[in-house]
Amino acid sequence: MENMTIEKKNQGGRPKGSQSKETLRRKAIALRVEAKLTASKSTPLEIFAKVMQGDQSITERMLDAAKAAAPYMHPRLSAVTMNANIRRSVTEYSDDELAALAGDGEDESEG
Repeated sequence: MENMTIEKKNQGGRPKGSQSKETLRRKAIALRVEAKLTASKSTPLEIFAKVMQGDQSITERMLDAAKAAAPYMHPRLSAVTMNANIRRSVTEYSDDELAALAGDGEDESEG
């Protein structure tokens, strides 16, 4: 048999990674809703702030709607761990700390 190579034909369809028309439509609607809420100062975060300030015009239904919409408009902050070394001047160390840093020769082999 001769050298057989199988060629993959273009099979059409949406390119990998691109968004469908439906996804683009939903995103456009979400952006319009968010713009309207922001313009009218009715975002979930602003409703929560009004409730905290004691605004009596916010109904229980509005508060429930704000709670449901909040995750879609305001992302949660994630916890971040930080491992930082704080640099201090040599004059800020105690004598014991300086001796420990110097090693004082206690743990080294003698003899």
